[in-house]
Amino acid sequence: MKRSGFTLIEMLIVVAVLITLMSMVFRLSSIGGDTTRRNNTVARLQRLENCLSGYYAAFGTYPPVALHGTRDIDVKVSNHGIQTSDEKPVDWSDKQAAWRQVEAACRAQPVDVAFPFPDRYQAYVAQVSAELAAKANSSESAYASFRADGVKEKLQAGFTALDDNTKGSVITPYADMTDWRDVQVFKFGLMSYLLPRYLVMLYGHEDYLGMAQWSANNNLPADPITGNRFTGWEAIGQYVKSDNATDLMRVSNIPSQSICARWMPNLENTCNAEHEWTLFGVNITYSGGNTKNVRSDNPYISVYTPGSADDDSGYGNQYVLDTITVQDGWGSDLYYYSPAPYQSYVLWSAGPNGKTFPPWIPLDTYQGNSAALKVISDWIQDDIVNMSN
Repeated sequence: MKRSGFTLIEMLIVVAVLITLMSMVFRLSSIGGDTTRRNNTVARLQRLENCLSGYYAAFGTYPPVALHGTRDIDVKVSNHGIQTSDEKPVDWSDKQAAWRQVEAACRAQPVDVAFPFPDRYQAYVAQVSAELAAKANSSESAYASFRADGVKEKLQAGFTALDDNTKGSVITPYADMTDWRDVQVFKFGLMSYLLPRYLVMLYGHEDYLGMAQWSANNNLPADPITGNRFTGWEAIGQYVKSDNATDLMRVSNIPSQSICARWMPNLENTCNAEHEWTLFGVNITYSGGNTKNVRSDNPYISVYTPGSADDDSGYGNQYVLDTITVQDGWGSDLYYYSPAPYQSYVLWSAGPNGKTFPPWIPLDTYQGNSAALKVISDWIQDDIVNMSN
């Protein structure tokens, strides 16, 4: 009599074959996805390098991005990722703590540009504020701290301050500060040189333009129509935010701004930002989705408390910054290094593992320190350095 059905052994063989086939499919799809991310990274590096070549042709140097910290990795990093003045040699046995210090040094010349949240988006601020309140009242563990110590209400108060005339009182105590580590209002990273910074960074409330951090990094330009020097940054800010085409043209034709039009096509759909930015007819905003988490719910809007880098006690005096950056295919900002006199540079990605090491520190510095060399080698093995000069 002929038996029907499968034996247990036959079924196990079929299951094993299916599992093998499924693992192969997943592995191939993972490889394909990784290849796409790598190709996107190389393409963005090439686009930025084209911009850098254009900048060099125009000014005779690569962008002189000022240090927003120190290149020394042996310093303490605050809870907010800001370097402090305290020494703290890297403990290579604690990879997480070591990376915080190394990453902060690698970001000493940042790629991103940050500036006060534009007034025209106040409605969006209210929306983010409402979403934070809803999440703070939820059962999600990630927001437990909001419920535990009243941070939610303080954070709400910081957002609310943007909707009235209290901005000046928020920043006045820090108006004379210029170092990014002391007060995070304007970040003049690489993109502040490759983008027309006045057209981008002057949307914020005029009170912020009185910050020494702005005036120390910018010379008041001349009006291209009259030839006379502008009377103040507030006037330029009003022209930037004006709906009048002639007003906008006054700023667009300032030589330091208009020259960016030469390389702007390279940035089409390349930059990560919260808002749509069209500059000289080119939409620079990449619409591929958000990939990072920050204090607010959006990766390109950051909430800062001036003067409170080491703790979260000052939520009542917050302000919001907008950010424009360029990320690699894995969602991390690219890295930039250019030493004075800015005749060379290194532009690179940390690769899939998201870790890297400063190119200005020779590896033989750690000869004899096998623990450090092992960690560093693991971090840099998948770095992507394209055609850096």
